[in-house]
Amino acid sequence: MKIGISNLRAPGASWRDTLRTAKLAEELGYSCITMGEAWGEDAFTSLAQVAAVTERIRIGTSIVPVFARTPSNIAMTALNMDNMSEGRFFLGLGASGKLVIEDFHGEQFRKPLARMREYISIIRKAAAGERLDHNGEFFKISRFHIRFKPYRSHLPIYIASLTPASLRLTGEIADGWLPIFLAPTRMQPLIDDIQKGAQAAGRAMSDIAICPQVSIYVTDDIDAARRRERPHIAFYIGGMGVFYHQYMHRIGFGAQADEIREAYLNREWDVAATLVTNEMVDAMTIMGTPEQCKEQMHQFFRAGVDEIRLVFNEPDASAQISAMKAVAPGG
Repeated sequence: MKIGISNLRAPGASWRDTLRTAKLAEELGYSCITMGEAWGEDAFTSLAQVAAVTERIRIGTSIVPVFARTPSNIAMTALNMDNMSEGRFFLGLGASGKLVIEDFHGEQFRKPLARMREYISIIRKAAAGERLDHNGEFFKISRFHIRFKPYRSHLPIYIASLTPASLRLTGEIADGWLPIFLAPTRMQPLIDDIQKGAQAAGRAMSDIAICPQVSIYVTDDIDAARRRERPHIAFYIGGMGVFYHQYMHRIGFGAQADEIREAYLNREWDVAATLVTNEMVDAMTIMGTPEQCKEQMHQFFRAGVDEIRLVFNEPDASAQISAMKAVAPGG
Protein backbone atom coordinates (compact mmCIF):
# COMPACT_ATOMS: atom_id res chain seq x y z
CA MET A 1 0.00 0.00 0.00
CA LYS A 2 1.27 3.45 -0.92
CA ILE A 3 0.04 6.15 1.43
CA GLY A 4 1.25 9.70 0.88
CA ILE A 5 0.46 13.09 2.36
CA SER A 6 -0.85 16.12 0.53
CA ASN A 7 -0.29 19.67 1.80
CA LEU A 8 1.76 19.27 4.98
CA ARG A 9 1.27 22.76 6.34
CA ALA A 10 -0.83 22.57 9.52
CA PRO A 11 -2.80 25.63 10.74
CA GLY A 12 -0.50 27.98 12.64
CA ALA A 13 2.62 25.97 11.83
CA SER A 14 5.85 27.71 10.88
CA TRP A 15 7.78 26.66 7.81
CA ARG A 16 10.40 25.05 10.08
CA ASP A 17 7.60 23.01 11.67
CA THR A 18 6.56 21.90 8.20
CA LEU A 19 10.07 20.77 7.30
CA ARG A 20 10.27 18.77 10.53
CA THR A 21 6.94 17.20 9.64
CA ALA A 22 8.29 16.30 6.19
CA LYS A 23 11.23 14.47 7.74
CA LEU A 24 8.86 12.67 10.10
CA ALA A 25 6.66 11.60 7.18
CA GLU A 26 9.69 9.97 5.59
CA GLU A 27 10.58 8.20 8.84
CA LEU A 28 7.00 6.93 9.21
CA GLY A 29 7.05 5.31 5.78
CA TYR A 30 4.75 7.62 3.86
CA SER A 31 5.25 7.20 0.11
CA CYS A 32 5.13 10.82 -1.05
CA ILE A 33 4.55 14.45 -0.12
CA THR A 34 2.56 16.58 -2.52
CA MET A 35 1.76 20.28 -2.55
CA GLY A 36 -0.63 22.15 -4.77
CA GLU A 37 -1.23 25.78 -5.46
CA ALA A 38 -4.27 27.96 -5.99
CA TRP A 39 -3.78 31.59 -4.90
CA GLY A 40 -1.48 31.12 -1.90
CA GLU A 41 2.00 29.67 -1.58
CA ASP A 42 3.46 28.25 -4.77
CA ALA A 43 4.20 24.54 -4.90
CA PHE A 44 7.73 24.41 -6.30
CA THR A 45 9.45 26.66 -3.77
CA SER A 46 7.95 24.63 -0.93
CA LEU A 47 8.79 21.27 -2.48
CA ALA A 48 12.38 22.29 -3.16
CA GLN A 49 12.90 22.81 0.56
CA VAL A 50 11.19 19.53 1.37
CA ALA A 51 13.50 17.78 -1.10
CA ALA A 52 16.52 19.31 0.64
CA VAL A 53 15.66 17.85 4.06
CA THR A 54 14.56 14.37 2.90
CA GLU A 55 16.30 11.51 1.11
CA ARG A 56 13.82 8.82 0.05
CA ILE A 57 10.25 10.07 0.02
CA ARG A 58 8.84 11.09 -3.37
CA ILE A 59 7.72 14.69 -3.86
CA GLY A 60 5.33 16.18 -6.36
CA THR A 61 2.78 18.79 -7.27
CA SER A 62 -0.94 18.31 -6.79
CA ILE A 63 -1.65 20.35 -8.76
CA VAL A 64 -0.22 23.28 -10.70
CA PRO A 65 -2.40 24.84 -13.42
CA VAL A 66 -1.28 24.79 -17.03
CA PHE A 67 -2.41 28.40 -17.53
CA ALA A 68 -0.10 29.91 -14.92
CA ARG A 69 3.31 29.25 -16.55
CA THR A 70 4.67 28.46 -20.00
CA PRO A 71 5.42 24.78 -20.65
CA SER A 72 9.10 25.63 -21.12
CA ASN A 73 9.15 27.25 -17.69
CA ILE A 74 7.44 24.23 -16.14
CA ALA A 75 9.87 21.91 -17.93
CA MET A 76 12.89 23.78 -16.54
CA THR A 77 11.44 23.82 -13.05
CA ALA A 78 10.20 20.23 -12.95
CA LEU A 79 13.36 18.74 -14.46
CA ASN A 80 15.51 20.79 -12.10
CA MET A 81 13.41 19.52 -9.16
CA ASP A 82 13.96 15.97 -10.39
CA ASN A 83 17.70 16.58 -10.61
CA MET A 84 17.90 18.09 -7.13
CA SER A 85 15.84 15.29 -5.58
CA GLU A 86 17.69 12.58 -7.55
CA GLY A 87 14.66 11.19 -9.32
CA ARG A 88 12.05 11.63 -6.58
CA PHE A 89 9.92 14.29 -8.29
CA PHE A 90 6.65 13.90 -10.20
CA LEU A 91 4.56 16.57 -11.86
CA GLY A 92 0.83 16.91 -11.24
CA LEU A 93 -0.96 19.20 -13.69
CA GLY A 94 -4.50 20.49 -13.94
CA ALA A 95 -6.54 23.04 -15.83
CA SER A 96 -7.92 24.70 -12.68
CA GLY A 97 -11.04 26.69 -13.59
CA LYS A 98 -12.27 29.85 -15.25
CA LEU A 99 -12.56 31.84 -12.00
CA VAL A 100 -8.97 31.20 -10.88
CA ILE A 101 -7.38 31.47 -14.32
CA GLU A 102 -9.16 34.63 -15.46
CA ASP A 103 -9.75 36.50 -12.20
CA PHE A 104 -6.46 35.64 -10.46
CA HIS A 105 -3.96 34.90 -13.23
CA GLY A 106 -5.52 37.23 -15.78
CA GLU A 107 -5.27 34.64 -18.55
CA GLN A 108 -8.05 33.52 -20.89
CA PHE A 109 -9.47 30.13 -19.91
CA ARG A 110 -9.76 28.60 -23.38
CA LYS A 111 -9.64 24.99 -24.60
CA PRO A 112 -8.01 23.58 -21.44
CA LEU A 113 -7.64 20.03 -22.78
CA ALA A 114 -6.02 21.08 -26.04
CA ARG A 115 -3.66 23.24 -24.02
CA MET A 116 -2.91 20.35 -21.65
CA ARG A 117 -2.02 18.08 -24.57
CA GLU A 118 0.42 20.62 -26.03
CA TYR A 119 1.84 21.40 -22.62
CA ILE A 120 2.68 17.78 -21.85
CA SER A 121 4.11 17.18 -25.33
CA ILE A 122 6.61 20.01 -24.82
CA ILE A 123 7.58 18.82 -21.34
CA ARG A 124 8.12 15.28 -22.67
CA LYS A 125 10.46 16.62 -25.37
CA ALA A 126 12.45 18.54 -22.76
CA ALA A 127 12.76 15.50 -20.49
CA ALA A 128 13.99 13.39 -23.39
CA GLY A 129 16.67 15.96 -24.18
CA GLU A 130 15.10 16.85 -27.51
CA ARG A 131 15.01 20.25 -29.16
CA LEU A 132 11.80 22.07 -28.24
CA ASP A 133 10.43 22.51 -31.74
CA HIS A 134 6.67 22.84 -31.47
CA ASN A 135 4.16 24.53 -33.75
CA GLY A 136 0.82 24.23 -32.00
CA GLU A 137 -2.37 26.14 -31.41
CA PHE A 138 -1.12 27.65 -28.16
CA PHE A 139 2.68 27.48 -28.29
CA LYS A 140 5.20 28.00 -31.07
CA ILE A 141 8.71 27.09 -29.94
CA SER A 142 11.85 26.55 -31.99
CA ARG A 143 15.60 25.88 -31.65
CA PHE A 144 15.90 25.68 -27.85
CA HIS A 145 17.19 22.79 -25.78
CA ILE A 146 17.09 22.62 -21.98
CA ARG A 147 20.67 23.46 -21.01
CA PHE A 148 21.21 20.71 -18.45
CA LYS A 149 20.93 16.94 -18.56
CA PRO A 150 17.66 15.66 -17.05
CA TYR A 151 18.06 13.11 -14.27
CA ARG A 152 15.88 10.68 -16.24
CA SER A 153 14.32 10.72 -19.68
CA HIS A 154 10.75 10.13 -18.52
CA LEU A 155 9.42 12.40 -15.80
CA PRO A 156 6.15 11.04 -14.34
CA ILE A 157 3.25 13.36 -15.19
CA TYR A 158 -0.15 13.08 -13.55
CA ILE A 159 -3.35 14.85 -14.59
CA ALA A 160 -6.10 16.05 -12.26
CA SER A 161 -9.22 15.29 -14.29
CA LEU A 162 -12.95 14.80 -13.73
CA THR A 163 -14.84 15.36 -17.00
CA PRO A 164 -15.25 12.50 -19.50
CA ALA A 165 -13.02 14.20 -22.08
CA SER A 166 -10.28 15.00 -19.57
CA LEU A 167 -10.41 11.46 -18.19
CA ARG A 168 -9.94 10.06 -21.70
CA LEU A 169 -6.98 12.41 -22.16
CA THR A 170 -5.54 11.11 -18.88
CA GLY A 171 -5.78 7.55 -20.12
CA GLU A 172 -4.17 8.52 -23.39
CA ILE A 173 -1.09 10.49 -22.27
CA ALA A 174 -0.63 10.59 -18.46
CA ASP A 175 1.33 8.42 -16.07
CA GLY A 176 -1.28 8.90 -13.38
CA TRP A 177 -4.65 10.30 -12.38
CA LEU A 178 -5.10 12.78 -9.51
CA PRO A 179 -8.79 12.92 -8.54
CA ILE A 180 -10.31 14.51 -5.46
CA PHE A 181 -13.64 13.52 -3.88
CA LEU A 182 -13.12 10.02 -5.24
CA ALA A 183 -15.77 7.60 -3.94
CA PRO A 184 -14.29 4.09 -4.26
CA THR A 185 -17.71 2.44 -4.56
CA ARG A 186 -18.76 4.85 -7.34
CA MET A 187 -15.62 5.26 -9.44
CA GLN A 188 -16.32 2.79 -12.27
CA PRO A 189 -17.81 5.31 -14.74
CA LEU A 190 -14.65 7.40 -14.36
CA ILE A 191 -12.36 4.40 -14.80
CA ASP A 192 -14.29 3.46 -17.95
CA ASP A 193 -13.47 6.86 -19.48
CA ILE A 194 -9.78 6.55 -18.59
CA GLN A 195 -9.75 3.07 -20.10
CA LYS A 196 -11.24 4.35 -23.36
CA GLY A 197 -8.40 6.86 -23.66
CA ALA A 198 -5.79 4.26 -22.79
CA GLN A 199 -7.12 1.77 -25.35
CA ALA A 200 -7.19 4.44 -28.07
CA ALA A 201 -3.49 5.07 -27.43
CA GLY A 202 -2.57 1.39 -27.21
CA ARG A 203 -1.98 1.54 -23.47
CA ALA A 204 -3.15 -0.57 -20.53
CA MET A 205 -4.79 0.63 -17.32
CA SER A 206 -1.70 -0.62 -15.51
CA ASP A 207 0.21 2.24 -17.21
CA ILE A 208 -1.86 4.81 -15.28
CA ALA A 209 -1.52 5.12 -11.50
CA ILE A 210 -4.73 6.07 -9.67
CA CYS A 211 -3.75 8.44 -6.86
CA PRO A 212 -6.65 10.29 -5.21
CA GLN A 213 -6.29 13.09 -2.69
CA VAL A 214 -8.52 12.17 0.27
CA SER A 215 -9.51 14.18 3.34
CA ILE A 216 -8.92 12.30 6.60
CA TYR A 217 -10.18 12.97 10.13
CA VAL A 218 -8.61 10.77 12.81
CA THR A 219 -11.21 11.07 15.54
CA ASP A 220 -13.72 9.34 17.80
CA ASP A 221 -16.35 11.96 16.90
CA ILE A 222 -17.65 11.09 13.43
CA ASP A 223 -20.45 13.67 13.55
CA ALA A 224 -17.96 16.47 14.25
CA ALA A 225 -15.78 15.29 11.35
CA ARG A 226 -18.77 15.33 9.02
CA ARG A 227 -19.65 18.88 10.10
CA ARG A 228 -16.11 20.03 9.33
CA GLU A 229 -16.00 18.36 5.91
CA ARG A 230 -19.39 19.54 4.65
CA PRO A 231 -18.32 23.17 3.90
CA HIS A 232 -15.30 21.85 1.99
CA ILE A 233 -17.46 19.73 -0.33
CA ALA A 234 -20.08 22.49 -0.67
CA PHE A 235 -17.43 25.04 -1.67
CA TYR A 236 -16.21 22.89 -4.55
CA ILE A 237 -19.71 22.07 -5.79
CA GLY A 238 -20.99 25.63 -5.55
CA GLY A 239 -17.96 27.88 -5.70
CA MET A 240 -15.44 26.29 -8.06
CA GLY A 241 -17.18 26.50 -11.41
CA VAL A 242 -19.25 23.71 -12.98
CA PHE A 243 -16.89 20.74 -13.08
CA TYR A 244 -17.41 19.43 -9.54
CA HIS A 245 -21.16 19.93 -9.80
CA GLN A 246 -21.21 17.88 -12.99
CA TYR A 247 -18.91 15.29 -11.42
CA MET A 248 -21.33 14.76 -8.53
CA HIS A 249 -24.04 13.98 -11.08
CA ARG A 250 -21.80 11.30 -12.60
CA ILE A 251 -21.26 9.52 -9.30
CA GLY A 252 -24.90 9.53 -8.23
CA PHE A 253 -25.18 12.67 -6.10
CA GLY A 254 -26.84 14.86 -8.73
CA ALA A 255 -29.98 15.85 -6.84
CA GLN A 256 -27.99 16.82 -3.76
CA ALA A 257 -25.44 18.72 -5.86
CA ASP A 258 -28.21 20.75 -7.56
CA GLU A 259 -29.55 21.90 -4.19
CA ILE A 260 -26.08 22.65 -2.83
CA ARG A 261 -25.10 24.68 -5.88
CA GLU A 262 -28.34 26.67 -5.86
CA ALA A 263 -27.87 27.59 -2.19
CA TYR A 264 -24.22 28.47 -2.76
CA LEU A 265 -24.93 30.71 -5.72
CA ASN A 266 -27.56 32.47 -3.60
CA ARG A 267 -24.78 33.16 -1.08
CA GLU A 268 -26.44 30.88 1.45
CA TRP A 269 -23.14 29.21 2.28
CA ASP A 270 -24.18 27.75 5.62
CA VAL A 271 -27.31 26.30 4.05
CA ALA A 272 -25.23 24.80 1.23
CA ALA A 273 -23.02 23.03 3.76
CA THR A 274 -25.99 21.54 5.61
CA LEU A 275 -27.26 20.11 2.31
CA VAL A 276 -24.13 17.93 1.98
CA THR A 277 -25.47 14.62 3.24
CA ASN A 278 -23.79 12.11 5.51
CA GLU A 279 -23.81 9.68 2.59
CA MET A 280 -21.83 12.13 0.45
CA VAL A 281 -19.26 12.81 3.16
CA ASP A 282 -18.86 9.14 4.06
CA ALA A 283 -18.41 8.10 0.42
CA MET A 284 -15.49 10.47 -0.22
CA THR A 285 -13.80 10.95 3.16
CA ILE A 286 -11.78 8.82 5.59
CA MET A 287 -12.98 9.28 9.18
CA GLY A 288 -12.84 7.57 12.54
CA THR A 289 -10.43 5.87 14.89
CA PRO A 290 -7.05 4.82 13.52
CA GLU A 291 -8.39 1.31 12.97
CA GLN A 292 -11.47 2.59 11.15
CA CYS A 293 -9.36 4.91 9.01
CA LYS A 294 -7.04 2.08 8.00
CA GLU A 295 -9.99 -0.10 7.01
CA GLN A 296 -11.42 2.71 4.89
CA MET A 297 -8.04 3.10 3.20
CA HIS A 298 -8.19 -0.59 2.32
CA GLN A 299 -11.53 0.07 0.60
CA PHE A 300 -9.76 2.46 -1.76
CA PHE A 301 -7.03 -0.05 -2.52
CA ARG A 302 -9.52 -2.88 -3.04
CA ALA A 303 -11.31 -0.66 -5.57
CA GLY A 304 -8.12 -0.34 -7.62
CA VAL A 305 -6.42 2.76 -6.20
CA ASP A 306 -2.61 2.65 -6.36
CA GLU A 307 -1.73 5.41 -3.90
CA ILE A 308 -3.73 7.59 -1.49
CA ARG A 309 -2.58 11.15 -0.74
CA LEU A 310 -4.05 11.97 2.68
CA VAL A 311 -5.10 15.53 3.55
CA PHE A 312 -5.02 15.78 7.34
CA ASN A 313 -7.53 18.21 8.82
CA GLU A 314 -6.13 18.64 12.31
CA PRO A 315 -6.32 22.00 14.13
CA ASP A 316 -2.58 22.41 14.71
CA ALA A 317 0.84 20.87 14.04
CA SER A 318 0.87 18.78 17.22
CA ALA A 319 -2.50 17.17 16.44
CA GLN A 320 -1.43 16.57 12.83
CA ILE A 321 1.70 14.74 13.93
CA SER A 322 -0.34 12.55 16.29
CA ALA A 323 -2.74 11.70 13.46
CA MET A 324 0.11 10.98 11.06
CA LYS A 325 1.64 8.56 13.55
CA ALA A 326 -1.71 6.89 14.26
CA VAL A 327 -2.33 5.89 10.62
CA ALA A 328 1.27 5.65 9.40
CA PRO A 329 1.98 2.97 6.76
CA GLY A 330 4.70 1.52 8.94
CA GLY A 331 2.29 0.99 11.87
